[in-house]
Amino acid sequence: MPKKPGFFRRLFTRRKHERKFDAAAVSRLLSDWTTSSQAIDEDIKSGLATVRARSRDLCTNNDYGKKFMTMLAVNVVGPNGIRLQAKVEDAQEVAVEEANAKIEAAWKQWSRKEFCTVNRRLTFCDVQRLFIQSVARDGEILISMVAKEDNPFQFALQIIEPDNLDIGYSDANKNIVMGVEKNGYKEPVAYHLFSQNPGALSYQAPGQKRQRVPATDIIHAFITERADQTRGIPWTATALKRLHMLGHYEWSELVSARVGAAKMGFFYKDGDMGYPYDDKDSSGNLIDEVEPGTFKELPAGYRFEKFDPDHPNAGFDDFIKAILRGAAAGLNVSYASLSNNLADVNYSSIRHGTIEERDIWMMLQSWMIEHFCQPVFERWLLQALMTKELALPAGLYNEFKSVSWQPRRWGWVDPLKDMQANTTAVQMGFKSRSEIIMEQGGDLDDTFARLAAEKQKADELGLNINSTREKDSKDGADDDQNRDTVSRIQLYTR
Repeated sequence: MPKKPGFFRRLFTRRKHERKFDAAAVSRLLSDWTTSSQAIDEDIKSGLATVRARSRDLCTNNDYGKKFMTMLAVNVVGPNGIRLQAKVEDAQEVAVEEANAKIEAAWKQWSRKEFCTVNRRLTFCDVQRLFIQSVARDGEILISMVAKEDNPFQFALQIIEPDNLDIGYSDANKNIVMGVEKNGYKEPVAYHLFSQNPGALSYQAPGQKRQRVPATDIIHAFITERADQTRGIPWTATALKRLHMLGHYEWSELVSARVGAAKMGFFYKDGDMGYPYDDKDSSGNLIDEVEPGTFKELPAGYRFEKFDPDHPNAGFDDFIKAILRGAAAGLNVSYASLSNNLADVNYSSIRHGTIEERDIWMMLQSWMIEHFCQPVFERWLLQALMTKELALPAGLYNEFKSVSWQPRRWGWVDPLKDMQANTTAVQMGFKSRSEIIMEQGGDLDDTFARLAAEKQKADELGLNINSTREKDSKDGADDDQNRDTVSRIQLYTR
């Protein structure tokens, strides 16, 4: 078979080459970009300890890192925590309203610090804040669900720092990866935990032993980024270098500005002449006094040069903004929130940024409910029924598990416009009142109960609390009539 002409052979080769990914090319400019990949657990095993230590340092000593921790506690958990609403719909042998009320009352009782944690120091709301901050800062958290005998519910939580789960303990024969023992489906079946934190001053390597704890008693929470991931990665990982360098840069600029504010100068002499003044400080350095509004004539052969560093420079503010925007993107928060800088925002930009940021907060709330709040509640419910602290039939455990969680919600950026939009949506059937109430972190039954109680109290005192609403309705009807009249006039005058 004759060979193809050189032109067609080159064309064929060129087209074949062009079908490759440009990002896979290796060149001088891309020589520092990795071309190999390995299992996620191998990456975690080699770098997690260092990344976690740096993340903790950033969140302790860096202003922006500390701000990020506060933002998580404020927006994901809020002042009142993620609250439980019992939603039992069908309970034999007991009234639904009674069951819901008893479950909520008993849960509220257990959520106090005297019962919630083994050390009797944290309420359930405190645990929620610690949970989300630990996962973000350390990449993961472990919570042991303990059957505590001196607790009336015989149930309490023990917070375990991830350091107790040894990163270096792996055994292929026992299918243990970084302290986590798995079955054939890669489902955790046990955790091999140190009895105390390896970072404690009293830690002695030869005497430290691991304890095998069944996975059914442990909540090991982290954001899964790859399918085979065994341990969590700090959320600050991509922003660490940028924020660390930024913190040192800001400090250097501050020191330079302080030095620059203290105007100084130096005397230079021509030739080998002695210093004309005799004064010396305690260290023997030659000094001279300078007073405001005075000038001195320098001796012959001397000249003065001022030392006047110009800091911070003119581009300081723009440079800080550019660095913080990148860090904010890595932390999944808005630049305005992380920097506390609202100077360049307007209504549209802050509304767009706020809505997008709140979607992220709500996503984290849903994740936290599924991986922490609900498992804790189900274990607590079982113990509360068994100990009779919850006076309901234990056989209806599955029916009593029906609950909803009310995370914190936020005020509107423009309350009037958003309220008008919700009113229109209800009138047109696009939304229900319960949806609007839930968006604000409330419950329909509770809201209606409070409204009914408010109306009953007002009637007892002879108050007409609906007068304003009736007036608004009348004014609204008048406005509709006026608008209709104007429309008719415009129609007839065309």
